[in-house]
Amino acid sequence: MSDTLPTTKQLTDACTANPHNPMTAENVDQYWKDGYTIIKNVFAPHEIEQMKTACDRWKFTGELLGRTWRKQNTIIWVDEEEGKANTVRGMQWPSYHDPVMDHYRTDPRLLMILEPLIGSNIKQVINQVHWKKPGSNVSWPLHRDVRSRQPAEDFRDLFPSWVQCGIAIDPHRAENGAMKVVPGSHMDYEHNPHNRDLYNVPEYEKDHRIKDMVLNPGDVALWSAYTVHGGGYNTTEFMDRRLYINGFVKAENCERGEWAFRDGRTCHLHGKQALIQFNEVDTIAEAFYAGDRGRVEKISD
Repeated sequence: MSDTLPTTKQLTDACTANPHNPMTAENVDQYWKDGYTIIKNVFAPHEIEQMKTACDRWKFTGELLGRTWRKQNTIIWVDEEEGKANTVRGMQWPSYHDPVMDHYRTDPRLLMILEPLIGSNIKQVINQVHWKKPGSNVSWPLHRDVRSRQPAEDFRDLFPSWVQCGIAIDPHRAENGAMKVVPGSHMDYEHNPHNRDLYNVPEYEKDHRIKDMVLNPGDVALWSAYTVHGGGYNTTEFMDRRLYINGFVKAENCERGEWAFRDGRTCHLHGKQALIQFNEVDTIAEAFYAGDRGRVEKISD
């Protein structure tokens, strides 16, 4: 496994070529050193309002559907608890059906952020919204995203080729279930995608490095496929916690995913859907409820 990282000069050149680039050389250095970084104030308040409205529209759609529902790569996960109102947990690939979400997944500012890390030929595997409503008992146990990059053979040289990107739509604080991250955990072990011991790692709860990833609306957080992270509980009464996650990969090192940027140019979604995580995308074209087909559709990342 090569794990070839850019040189300091390459990092500096990539970040200073455009003075309006929100991604600084310090951000890039922190990403490789700590396994994550936060770029502040990337999106303006009016843009966040557009994303909020789109997210709320999809949450309402999930509530109307009432159960976990899929249409090819698009899925809405709904938790069903007897005696309780069903909870919309999240969804993947709203962008096939939503011009607002499609616009922001390929925003030029994201390209400026990604290019110093993985270049300008980029595919996308994750296009996902998470909801964590006030008072919910929903959390994300500590894990590494390498667990979901399957089959591993389709993701070559994963560590330097993959960037997970989260756009904060609400304030992210400890009390409303902000993501927790363990700086430096991406370098704790060899980058072996077949080592299942790396996937789910609750033992990091006691790691002295663990911290809350505090974000304001419009901030963008990046983390690697090998960085340990998870999410706490939303213990507030009124503060929602919406997060728009987009996972990008160097195109030459991946056999799956939709194009996001080709030679630095935006690629919008049209035509036949690509093979991403739903392996039957070419054979099951109709929409369906997962339960009606006896399918267990686990939330993935």
